Amino acid sequence: METIQQWDRYEFSKRVDAHVANPFTDVRLAATVRGDGLVREVEGFYDGDGVFKLRFLGETPGEYTFETRSNLPELQGLTGQFTVTAPAEGVHGPVRAAGTRFRYADDTPAFIMGTTAYVWHHRPAEVRAQTLDSFSRYGFNKIRMLVFPKHYTGGFGAIDVSYEPPYYPFEGEPKALNFSRPNPQFFAHLEQCIDDLMQRGIEADVILFHPYDSGHWDIDVGMDEDDALLYLKYIVARLSSFRNVWWSLANEYDIDKLRGIIGPNRRDWDVIGAFIKARDPYGHLISSHNIPFGIIYPDREWLTHVSYQHPDTYTLLLELQDQYRKPVINDEYQYEGNVPDDWGNSGPELVVERHWKSLMAGGYATHGEAFVRDGNRKDIFWSYGGTMTGESAPRLRYLKEIAATLPLDEMERQITNTDGSNTFALAKGHELIVIFCRHALPGKWPWLGPWDGSIPDARYHATVYDVWNCRKVEEFVVTRERRPEFRPFTLLKLELID
Repeated sequence: METIQQWDRYEFSKRVDAHVANPFTDVRLAATVRGDGLVREVEGFYDGDGVFKLRFLGETPGEYTFETRSNLPELQGLTGQFTVTAPAEGVHGPVRAAGTRFRYADDTPAFIMGTTAYVWHHRPAEVRAQTLDSFSRYGFNKIRMLVFPKHYTGGFGAIDVSYEPPYYPFEGEPKALNFSRPNPQFFAHLEQCIDDLMQRGIEADVILFHPYDSGHWDIDVGMDEDDALLYLKYIVARLSSFRNVWWSLANEYDIDKLRGIIGPNRRDWDVIGAFIKARDPYGHLISSHNIPFGIIYPDREWLTHVSYQHPDTYTLLLELQDQYRKPVINDEYQYEGNVPDDWGNSGPELVVERHWKSLMAGGYATHGEAFVRDGNRKDIFWSYGGTMTGESAPRLRYLKEIAATLPLDEMERQITNTDGSNTFALAKGHELIVIFCRHALPGKWPWLGPWDGSIPDARYHATVYDVWNCRKVEEFVVTRERRPEFRPFTLLKLELID
C-alpha cells in the first residue's frame, strides 16, 4: 500500500490497450474515495499513450480506499488503497478564505504576497530556475501565471511578447488546434512548474483564459463554449489534487476580443465559475480579474475572494471588503518599470506605498515589474520571468517579514491614527497599534489609549521601522517628552506595556 503525507497527492494510473477514437472525449473515468469519514468524487483524465489517471489529495491522515467507474470495461470497478500520514514540517495545506482573511487548511494564517510572471513556465529550464530563485529571494508566495501562451508585438510601448511555448496545449498547429484533444505533454510541463512552486511554498494562481493571443494561435477566439468546458474538465481533473493551485477564471475577463469591444461577455463566466466549483472536489480558491478601471466581478456563490485591478489599494479595497465580506487582493496595482504605458512605469516608491496600503486596509496585493533593460523589449519579468531587478522587491520582502510578526487576523483599521492620505493604522484593541506613514508630518503625534479614558495612564513601547531602507531605527518607551515622529516610509509599532 502506497503512503503519502498529508496535503500531498496520490496518483493511480492504468494503461489500456482498447482502441478508442478520442480517449479525451469518448472515455469517462471517475472514482469514489472513502476514508477518515470523508467521501470524495474524483474525475480522471487521459494522459496519452493509452494511460488513464486519477489523482487524490491527501486531506487528512488515515486509510483510504477507492473504486473506479467508467464506460470503458477495462477501467470499470478497479479498486485500490493508500495511506495518508502526518504532513511534512511547514506544510499547511491549501489556502482557504476565512471571512476577509486567507488561512491555510490547518488554520494557520496565510499572509499572501504575490508577484506576476505570466508565462515564465514557457521559457527554457535555465530561465525558469532564475525565475524561481527570484520568487524565493524576495518572499513572494503567490504567482499569477497563464495556462496558455501569450503573444503581442508592436503596441504597448513596442514590447515584444512572442516566444513560442515548448509545446502547444492542444494537438495540431497554431490557428488549427484541435480543442477536443489536449496535449498531455503541455499539461505535464505545466504541472512540473506548479510542483516547482509548491516545493518552495508558493501558490500558483492559475489563469484559465486570457485574450492576449493577437491571432497568433487563435486559442481564445477559436474555442467555442463546448471546447472551453472540455478544457476546464481536463485541467481541473489534472490540477485539483495540487495543494497550491488557485483558479482565476481570466486575466481581464472583461476584454471581449471576439466582438472587438470592451465588455464582459467573451464567455459565460458564471457558468465557468460554477462548473469549476462543481468539479473541484477540494474547493480551491476561485476568482476573476478585471481590466484596469473596469467592472470588478460581481459577488457569486462560487467566488471565494475578490481579485481586482486598480491603482487604489486602500479605499477601494476597504469598500470591496465591506461589500463582499470576502478576502480582497489587488492583483494588479500597476507595475514597477520603465515601459511607456502607465500600467508598467510606476516608480519603486509608488509600488511600495501601494503595497503597504493594501496591508493597512486588511487586504493583500500582487507586485510585478516591467523593465526594458539594455534595449531588450522581450525578456521582461512580468511576462517571461528571469532575474528580478527592480527596487521594490527587497522592500516588499521586508514588509512581509514585518507582517509575519503581527496578529493581522485579529487587527482592524484604526481610524484615530488614519487620515487616509499620509497615515494608515491597524490595531488589536488598545494593546497593539501599527501605523504606516508615507510622508513627514511635523508636529503630529500618534493618538494612544482609548478615548473613554479606561486606561488613563497607558504606556506604550514603540518600535520604529524604516521600511524604505529595511531597518529597525529605534525602540523606546513613549512619554510626553519622547513621542514617535511621523517620518517618510516609517512604520510605528506601539505595544501597550500597562
